[in-house]
Amino acid sequence: MKENEYLSMAQEMIRTNDYTKRRIYFYRAFEKEPTMKIYPQPPLVSYQTLIVWKLLGENIWGARLLNVFFGVASILVIYFVGLILFKDNVLSLFCAFLLAIMPLAVFFSRNLQPESPAFFFMLLGNLFYLKYAASLKKRNLILGGIALSVSWLYKFSFLIGLFPFAFCFPLKTLFREKKGLFKFFLAFILPYSIIILAIIWLKYIGQWEFEELQRIKLWEIFTFSYWEKYGRAIWWYTKGENFTIVYIVLTLSGIAITSFRRKQLINRYILGWTLAIVPYSMVFSDYINQHNYYQMPFLILICVSSVYAISHIPEIITVKNIVKKYFLLFVIIAAGGISLPSVHSSISRMYGTVFLGLDVAGDSLRELTNQDERIFLLTHAQGQGIARYARRYTGWTDDLEDFKGKEKRFNIKYICFYPAEFALALKAKNPPLFNHIQNSYHVKEVGLVEEPNNIFYIILEKGEGSDPNTFLQSFGGIRQLRTIYRVLNKYVFFYSLRQQK
Repeated sequence: MKENEYLSMAQEMIRTNDYTKRRIYFYRAFEKEPTMKIYPQPPLVSYQTLIVWKLLGENIWGARLLNVFFGVASILVIYFVGLILFKDNVLSLFCAFLLAIMPLAVFFSRNLQPESPAFFFMLLGNLFYLKYAASLKKRNLILGGIALSVSWLYKFSFLIGLFPFAFCFPLKTLFREKKGLFKFFLAFILPYSIIILAIIWLKYIGQWEFEELQRIKLWEIFTFSYWEKYGRAIWWYTKGENFTIVYIVLTLSGIAITSFRRKQLINRYILGWTLAIVPYSMVFSDYINQHNYYQMPFLILICVSSVYAISHIPEIITVKNIVKKYFLLFVIIAAGGISLPSVHSSISRMYGTVFLGLDVAGDSLRELTNQDERIFLLTHAQGQGIARYARRYTGWTDDLEDFKGKEKRFNIKYICFYPAEFALALKAKNPPLFNHIQNSYHVKEVGLVEEPNNIFYIILEKGEGSDPNTFLQSFGGIRQLRTIYRVLNKYVFFYSLRQQK
């Protein structure tokens, strides 16, 4: 869904030649000015998409390519983070390897969302702040603040990367020298003026509005009802999709070891990231229960703490110094090998989740309608991609009078159901609205696959009503092969049936 948001913004920026307002085809579609007001975030992903399209033409692979670059660059950055923390090439390389195979990082480094660049700049900020903690060179403070500010510009939630350094900066040393303390605060605070300037700019262009503030419920995670309702989903995201059970166990082991050793920089760093989970979950309690990518900032904790735990295995079983390095290498290879099946399973599952027919339905609606037409679209979050492919504003209402009002005001001629079962669900849930649709619309097109025989979408056209005995019970028309999907090395042929009347 997020990809469709940023692609919609980019497409509408080109169409309207307005690069400040965020217009999305499936938000506020029936309002005079359909601009997005959910969260006041600069649409940097849309801007970078426009730049890529200027160079490579309008396509999705080119837009994704830049996010892939940020994902690959993050692997390099975490290697240097590892060098500061572990002071060992082998452990640092393993830390980079973990980020390279972690399912959450792999999948969302390709997706056209702010997570990949935001994570990269957050990680880069962590690198410079760790350099400052190790050397006290103030230029690292400035560079770290700039990087974290850019991370914030991409997505607010990644500013949590600042939290661990409350435990890492040598504050006792700084407080002994008042002159040094003033310079520290100046170098620390100055880069974040980027955020202040961004807020002023967003206010100036009328984009500093929060429609989702009501979703922030700070104390919700401390209630039993919250975990009873969402605990399984959050645990599934953590274990089944994002990190796998192997690295969760290793991370918890690293945190446990850290609780007994707090003097070294790496101990304070892991402790800071562990404690960061609490305020982060408080603010984003209504997000971590619905979106697995909200766990992405904690990829750093998973990678670093896992490597830290593995680095202590030779000590725990008292291996002699002579063979310690070779034994450690064996443990690293064994841990990586044991985790690979679950890593592969998680990545395959995420890449294998495909919503067939979105592009086909969108192309059909684009062909059937004019640029300024609105469309009724009843779907789930991922199905909103139809609007982006159609490049038409879409929406829905369950209120019959409101439906008729919008139908008349915008001269709406088409309705789309995705998946097709939503049409029958509407019949059971809202008979008056369903009857109005049945009396005013007929089936124009359906999208389907043959094996197994399954209908994915239904497009209705206004005009001649439908026979209540056959409406949505049988379909006919000219069959046409529309596209061929390749899903996990298998080919899926997708067809449409269109009525020609």
